[in-house]
Amino acid sequence: MSFESRNPATGELLGTYPEHDAAETDKRLQLVWDGWQRWSRTPLPERIAFLLRLADLLEARAETYGRLITSEMGKPLPEAIGEVKKAASGARHFAEAGEGYLAPQAIPGTPAHIIHESVGPIFGVMPWNLPFWQVLRFFIPAALVGNTVIVKHAETVQGSAEALETLVRDAGGPEGLYVNLAIERDKSAAVIADPRIRAVTVTGSVAAGRAVAAEAGRHGKKVVLELGGSDPFIVLEDADLAQAVKLGVVSRYSNNAQSCIAAKRFLVAESLVEAFTKAFVEQAAALPMGDPAKDGIKLGPLARGDLRDNVHRQVRDAVKAGARVLTGGEIPAGPGNFYPPTVLVGLPPDAAIAQEEFFGPVAMIFPFKTEEDAIRLANATEFGLGAAVWSRDLARAHRVAGRIEAGAIFINDFTRSDPRAPFGGAKGSGFGRELGALGALELTNAKLVWQGGA
Repeated sequence: MSFESRNPATGELLGTYPEHDAAETDKRLQLVWDGWQRWSRTPLPERIAFLLRLADLLEARAETYGRLITSEMGKPLPEAIGEVKKAASGARHFAEAGEGYLAPQAIPGTPAHIIHESVGPIFGVMPWNLPFWQVLRFFIPAALVGNTVIVKHAETVQGSAEALETLVRDAGGPEGLYVNLAIERDKSAAVIADPRIRAVTVTGSVAAGRAVAAEAGRHGKKVVLELGGSDPFIVLEDADLAQAVKLGVVSRYSNNAQSCIAAKRFLVAESLVEAFTKAFVEQAAALPMGDPAKDGIKLGPLARGDLRDNVHRQVRDAVKAGARVLTGGEIPAGPGNFYPPTVLVGLPPDAAIAQEEFFGPVAMIFPFKTEEDAIRLANATEFGLGAAVWSRDLARAHRVAGRIEAGAIFINDFTRSDPRAPFGGAKGSGFGRELGALGALELTNAKLVWQGGA
């Protein structure tokens, strides 16, 4: 079997990539295991130097890799280049902060301290929507602490998958530090079960994450899950309306609206909902949609045709449940997996379709009467990845934020990841953390060292 990479804007076949069979999979598992034996004993200054070389290469190749990302998954080229540069900044951050993150931690009142050691090879199951950043945000801290990784990237971005393996090698990473594994999803269970794998991390759908977690649990292996989201964007009556609309549109439609942490449910105070909706629709409808490699484009195609079909199915289901489409909502003619910016209002918040994650350019706007209503609506979902709260009264904003069930809350801003800050979800959106100090230590062995008297 082979995997295909196709340009989602044109349907053009970009490349075919053979799947790794059982023998090749075993060979690659041995590579990552042997690599860990060496890399875990590599002094920290050398691991840090590697991360700095990695950052240099990412910056030097940002446009080349950006064009690869755009061709394989369809995001506008400036955003794709920005994705690569963000990964470079992540590598620099962990290089600069790594020694502090890994410093021994004294236990007050005892003759003991804690050191953080690598756990071994990590199996990463990665998605297509951020084909460089999603992978590197877990690889960089893993490499810092002495782990090695073997990555099953999404079938449709195998050009990026191979480029990442080459990138690590070109930055001076030793054999086995980063190993690409081209297999279908149903082959992952055997990899998880392999004794050479010590932990698993997955970014993807709730169903995929739970399947991986169940398999890892059967074998007593730690797993980090970053799954879907249906992030609430709460606009209280004293919010800066113009800024909330502007950044709300950015949050919803960036990355072709294919982001777990995008704002998806806009909860707006009744006194503002008419003005918010009018401005939001105007700005969303004005987003230039087209070939993501061309200048000025803000919305490219969805990554696959079946993904577009599912988004359109969700929109139709929402209309059947009572929603009205204020803009968009129809599949355009012509080639490519394009879907226009779409805004829905009037959908009953307890409708089944309102509980689904819209992984495409669809925004849902819901009015609320009171602060309590806003909190209830925000939490009325299985997801808990991120959220935003908008208010000029910061004490109030913090009070509301403290009651939202999510892994991250942004006040007067939109949710996003940052290399310096921990990132992860709550409830059905997963557990464990990436990035920041917590992310650096997530996949380590916290070893107690107790020194007795002479």
